[in-house]
Amino acid sequence: MFFLSETHFGKIKAEKLKRRLGCDHFIIDESDGRSGGLLMLWRKELNIQCLGVSNFFIDVEIRGDEVWRLTGIYGEPKWDQKHLTWEALRALYGGGVLMPWLAIGDFNEILYHHEKEGGRRRAQVHLQAFQDALMDCELADIGFSRVEFTWQRGRIRERLDRGTANAGWNTLFPNAQLINGEMVKSDHRPLIVNTEGCSSFVKGPCLVLVIE
Repeated sequence: MFFLSETHFGKIKAEKLKRRLGCDHFIIDESDGRSGGLLMLWRKELNIQCLGVSNFFIDVEIRGDEVWRLTGIYGEPKWDQKHLTWEALRALYGGGVLMPWLAIGDFNEILYHHEKEGGRRRAQVHLQAFQDALMDCELADIGFSRVEFTWQRGRIRERLDRGTANAGWNTLFPNAQLINGEMVKSDHRPLIVNTEGCSSFVKGPCLVLVIE
């Protein structure tokens, strides 16, 4: 399964990529001209129901032996409009999410000052807004392996991409692992999540790749 953000794709290009990756289905939020665009692709072995789509997210329900929720996130990049991402996340949470929930992708914000190297220091109020949104939605960072910084431009490096989950998802997949992959033709690293952990990387029941 794949989730891509800032694709600059329309349906025609998405269809071509679907065939190239050997996938059978996709959900798309088409890009607006040369910016934006979200795309989720998967193979027929997965039973997926779309819950909602916007320019900030693709939200689905994954049905198998267990039912859980996956939300691919693309955060607002403009500094003065980042509150729109947190409002969208809270709207997804609504009055509470009863099923296991993984929200993952490019949040376009850091949680803590140590997640940024170089450039101007981020104001604590902005970090606090992100922290508050995750707390309000009962989501917590699931951690990572390998390199901490997922985005780089010049001498500035930041951890803008991450996976967050509620307690139900962590209980359902106690061995899950997120890997910050290598940068390939992008200034972001892909996030690779295996719900069964590295020891069964190929055999896991659901493999999620988040690629810029």
